[in-house]
Amino acid sequence: MTRPSSQIYRTRLPDLPRQLITAIDKGCQRSTTPPVVFFRADDIGIPSRQFSQLIEIFHRHRMPLCLATVPGWLTPERYKELKILTGNSKEQWCWHQHGYVHRNFEPKTMKKQEFGPGVSATGAMNITARLLRGKKRLDNILGDHNQPVFTPPWNRCSKDTLDALQQLGFKAVSRSLRAKPPTTRAFPDFQVSVDLHTRKEATAEEGLHKLLAEIEEGLTLDRCGIMLHHQRMNGRAVALLDTLLSCLKQAPQISFVHFGDLL
Repeated sequence: MTRPSSQIYRTRLPDLPRQLITAIDKGCQRSTTPPVVFFRADDIGIPSRQFSQLIEIFHRHRMPLCLATVPGWLTPERYKELKILTGNSKEQWCWHQHGYVHRNFEPKTMKKQEFGPGVSATGAMNITARLLRGKKRLDNILGDHNQPVFTPPWNRCSKDTLDALQQLGFKAVSRSLRAKPPTTRAFPDFQVSVDLHTRKEATAEEGLHKLLAEIEEGLTLDRCGIMLHHQRMNGRAVALLDTLLSCLKQAPQISFVHFGDLL
């Protein structure tokens, strides 16, 4: 399942390590507390060359990673293949639920959502049933590796969904920065503020400029969440991710976590 790469990964980016280190240093200097960083990889469930590359990078850097897993895509056989690469470490990997089948229910004129108004129109019980089917499937396949965190596809979901998640025993949700509707302190939202692979800028220069700004700004927040999509990673994207992890590790004040550490 390969998808198009963003413009930022279609040309050589000059002096990339220096630019990344500069953005990281600025963000750390602006932060009033030691920065906390997590990485969230979406659309997990199908073995692929890109998934193997992603896991190899995180293994090499000994970096934790949140694996947002689509229940409808994962089978016991596929999980066995994926686990050959990841191993069993709960300290490094945070498997958790990513929607149910990653299907859009909204009209073409609306932003995509699997758990938005399009599903809510059929009644909250339908939302609860879909969430529960996905949860049970992952519980059966992942066992106690399945963490009680929910990442909605496209980083969007309705209030009915947030309510249903809490009723089903989920402890947190993970969406994008300033997502609506808001959650409560008792049900936190581990928001991502840096988008590595689904960028839509028209040029590589604009994309890099905005990416560096997101990294700097993200490090000033309570948590800097960095979103990954391995299906969109070409060779340049692999190299940039590798360089980014190296540069982040050079900042001693940054700590790296996954959702299990935050619950």
